[in-house]
Amino acid sequence: MGAGGSRGACRIAIPAWRDIKLTGWLHDTETEIPFPASGSVTVNRSVDPKSAISRLRIIAARGNALVQLYDPGTGAHVISVYARRNADVAVPVPPGTYRVRIVEGDKWHGGQRYFGISTVSQTVSAPVRIDPHWTRVIDLHRSRWGNLRASVDIRSPKPLD
Repeated sequence: MGAGGSRGACRIAIPAWRDIKLTGWLHDTETEIPFPASGSVTVNRSVDPKSAISRLRIIAARGNALVQLYDPGTGAHVISVYARRNADVAVPVPPGTYRVRIVEGDKWHGGQRYFGISTVSQTVSAPVRIDPHWTRVIDLHRSRWGNLRASVDIRSPKPLD
């Protein structure tokens, strides 16, 4: 099979594997704990709550989701937003340019193990800008016509602090 054929196979295989993981098809023997309520956040202690003058709206799809914003210069975690499957939530965030990681899965195992065997992690390819007093929308319903380009992370995401 040529290079074009293997790319085509990956375009089918990766989304199929992602769907298998997100919909609970893999046997998970770890103890599940309740996923935080949609709109809950984990915030870096250095973030001034008064600086959160913009909004981040997350439209979740089939899996529970955690959308994480990182400072692209230092790699420091800024905020993580929790959205239960099929939820539509908006939370205040500081304006800025961020590296975005999306972590999705079925059964929640906490900030150290995320979704265990069903964890699917992706990093948005380009930095995401959130302008002051604006709402940035991240729709997790994947579409080949969408504009949120992300690469699959092979390694598990770093544990939340």
